[in-house]
Amino acid sequence: MIEVNSTDNVLDVAIIGAGPGGLCAAHALARLGFSIGVFEQARLLRPIGAALGMGDPGYAALAEIDAELAQQVRLLAVNPKQQILMRPNGEVLFADESPLAGTGFTWLCWYNLQTCLYKALPATVSLHLNHTLIGFTRTSVQGQEQLRLKFRDQEDVCARLLIGADGYNSVVRSITVADGAPLYTGTMTWRGIVKRENLPSLTAPFLESAGFQLVVGEKKNFWIMDAGTELLAWGGTALRLNHSKSSSALETVLQIFEQWPPLVESVIRATEPETIIETGVFDREPVPQWGDLRRVTLLGDAAHPMRPSLGLGTTMAIQDVVALAKVLARTDLGDGEQLGVALRTYEQERIAISAPLQRLARQEGANSHAEDQAERLKEGFSAALAARRQAFQKHFSGE
Repeated sequence: MIEVNSTDNVLDVAIIGAGPGGLCAAHALARLGFSIGVFEQARLLRPIGAALGMGDPGYAALAEIDAELAQQVRLLAVNPKQQILMRPNGEVLFADESPLAGTGFTWLCWYNLQTCLYKALPATVSLHLNHTLIGFTRTSVQGQEQLRLKFRDQEDVCARLLIGADGYNSVVRSITVADGAPLYTGTMTWRGIVKRENLPSLTAPFLESAGFQLVVGEKKNFWIMDAGTELLAWGGTALRLNHSKSSSALETVLQIFEQWPPLVESVIRATEPETIIETGVFDREPVPQWGDLRRVTLLGDAAHPMRPSLGLGTTMAIQDVVALAKVLARTDLGDGEQLGVALRTYEQERIAISAPLQRLARQEGANSHAEDQAERLKEGFSAALAARRQAFQKHFSGE
C-alpha cells in the first residue's frame, strides 16, 4: 500500500477518519471491489493512551468483514481473569475471579487495533494522512453526480460516496446534520498506557497478566487493566464544570486522584506524560437521519456518539460497517436513486438500534458517579459471578 496525497481518478468511496470504524469500512468495501480512499487529519498514526473493551458481538462483526483479521485482533487482546473492586481508602469490596473470565470479552489497546487494521489494508486502499476535510460540493460528470471533497492545503478529491467516520466532532456531520457541537456531559476523563516492565512490583489481580482493578468513590472512578502483551491501560473520570484541558494532564490527574490507593499513583507516574489523553466526555441527541440520503452517510461516533459507560463504541462502529457493506453490495454507486435507497435502508436499520443505546449510555454514565456506585458494582459483580458459576456447574453436572 502506497500513501498518496492526491488522485486523478474518481474514488468510489471516500472515508473520513482512520480510526477503527473508518479502517474497518475500508476493508469491507474494498472486498466488494470499490476503490477506496481513507483521509485522516493526523500527520501520522501514533500510539495514544487509550484502551477499549470488545466482546463476542464485536468480534463476530469483524469476522463478517474478515475472519482472519478478527483472529489477529483477538491475539492482541486480553480476557480478564481476576478482578478487584475497592474504595479510595483501600477497602476491598470484591476480589475474585472476574465475572468475564472465560467469556469472549477482552480489553485491547486502541492503537494496537488501529495498527492491525492499517497493516492489513488491501493494496487497493489508499491512506491519505494530513488531510483535514473542510467541506464538499456536488458536481455532475456525464450525467452522474459526484462529490468534490475540499481539504485544507491539499488537492480536491472526487468520490461517488462519502462516509464520515470522523468521531464525535465530525466535520461531515456538521454539514449533513448541522446539530452544532457535541454535548458535554459534565465528566472529564484521563487515560494512559503503561508497559508492565515499568511497574515491577505488581500484585493481584495482575499476576497472570490478565487483571482488572476498579477504584470507585468520591464521585470518581479509576480503572486499571491488562490490555495487551506486556501492556497495562488505565483511565479515570471525575465531574468537572467545563471541559477545558489543563496545562499538564499528568499533574492534573495526579491531583484529582491524590491519596487514592498507591497503585493509582504508580501507574500514572509510569506513563509517558505526552501520551496521556485528557478529554471531556461528550454525546449527542439521537437524530432521525445521519447523511443526505443521496451520497453521504456516517458511522461510529460520527453517527451515534455515546458515553462509554456501555463499552460498545467500537463494536457499534464495526456493526455499522457490516450493515452498510450489506446494502452497498447490491448497489450501483453510479445510480443516485439506487444509492439513496441503500443509504436510507442502512440508516434506518442502525438508528433503530443505536438511538436507544445512546439514551441508555447517558443514564448509565450519570449513574457511574452516584454516591452508591461502589455498592451497586459490588452487588452486580457478585451476582454475575455467582450466576456464571451456577451455569458452569449445571453444564458439567448434566442438569
